[in-house]
Amino acid sequence: MTDYPESAARFARDTASHEMTVLHDDGLYRHLKFMTPGHGSIGSFQLITWPYNLVVKTGWTFHFDVDATPDMFDLFRRTALTGEINPGYWGEKVRAGRDEVEGYDPDLLKKEIASTIAQWMRDDLDSRVAKQAKTLGFSPMELYTRPSLHKELTRQVRSEWRAANRELREAVHEHFFSDFADYNVEYESEAHRALHDFSFRPEGDDSTWPYSFSDWHEWPIKDFTPGFLHSCHAIRHGIDLYDAARKAVAA
Repeated sequence: MTDYPESAARFARDTASHEMTVLHDDGLYRHLKFMTPGHGSIGSFQLITWPYNLVVKTGWTFHFDVDATPDMFDLFRRTALTGEINPGYWGEKVRAGRDEVEGYDPDLLKKEIASTIAQWMRDDLDSRVAKQAKTLGFSPMELYTRPSLHKELTRQVRSEWRAANRELREAVHEHFFSDFADYNVEYESEAHRALHDFSFRPEGDDSTWPYSFSDWHEWPIKDFTPGFLHSCHAIRHGIDLYDAARKAVAA
């Protein structure tokens, strides 16, 4: 199963009626065009190969170059199952069009922010429980060796913790995602600026440091672009159609 089912489903819909036209086929020199008859160039794509090279044109253009593989169709056959793609490995082989292989994904940003908030709140709950234990005269050893004590202290601080949780989440939402936010995090540069600028201290918080995102430069907020995924599907699908046509002729 593909790791990008939406991309696969969209490509399958767009190319369901495609037919292959062979513009050139001489050994490793190929020029193949795939399109739906009567639809002009809408949704069409082309595959062009020569020794050690393959170019796919789908509206986006990517040039793959592998010194060790004269027949590039063999490379793509060997590195993905029929009907599937391998964008991680294939992306490493792109020589021209590299800037279009990966791009910023706002959904990944939201996922990382949500994960960070969840960790902050787990840490905050632990801190509140430990502080309550100290206030009541329990040692750290007692806290972590007596589950019933830990459960009771957690119950005692949960109301304040939930209020703090809600306050923090509202602050994050207002800063990043509200209609009145100063940043448009649909754009990578704006997302970086918003992450850099965020600082929040809940009411009554007496900790040394406010909440801030310190390691966001390391977050995986990029993924393969729709154009590159579409082109990967085009390569795999085009090769499958080409192989089926050759098999039919041979039979």
